[in-house]
Amino acid sequence: MAETYMWKVVQWFLLVLGVLCIAYCGEVSLKGKLGQARGARELQHQLSSTQSLANGDVLGRLEIPRLSLSTVVFEGADPSVLEVGAGHLPGSALPGSPGNTVLAAHRDTFFRPLRGIRIGDRITVHETRRDHVYVVNSARVVQPDDVGVMKPTAEPSLTLITCYPFRFIGPAPERFVVRAVLVR
Repeated sequence: MAETYMWKVVQWFLLVLGVLCIAYCGEVSLKGKLGQARGARELQHQLSSTQSLANGDVLGRLEIPRLSLSTVVFEGADPSVLEVGAGHLPGSALPGSPGNTVLAAHRDTFFRPLRGIRIGDRITVHETRRDHVYVVNSARVVQPDDVGVMKPTAEPSLTLITCYPFRFIGPAPERFVVRAVLVR
């Protein structure tokens, strides 16, 4: 009798835990979709890409067609920004400008497709008035304290950063870094 009661308690606990996990995943997905929709609307209504950007403002759209990756890029890299899209690291170059444009996103949402990136892949950053096309020249795994990947560069370049490994549960111990150079 006690075993039957204990088994029912365990079943109930697992059911509640499953429902909570599904609810959490739904919330994360909904926040992302709503943020992407808001960003797409703002991107269409931007009057000038030269205006100063505040945290959360729309910068553009990042696309990697071969990976079917398309995400709105927002200014900033704090948790509220990364919940809704890719974030542009404040202080790094703007897309197409001389220097290193650094973008970050979560590995389990917007940058998950990066696990299939290849040297030579084309990356486009669409802004209101122009597009910037980059070609991937490296992809590597680094330690979280390796901030050298974010240093300015002489030539226009793009650095994408996400956590690694992609299928890790919890805070990932490493970072996956993709570097690309501007071709037009």
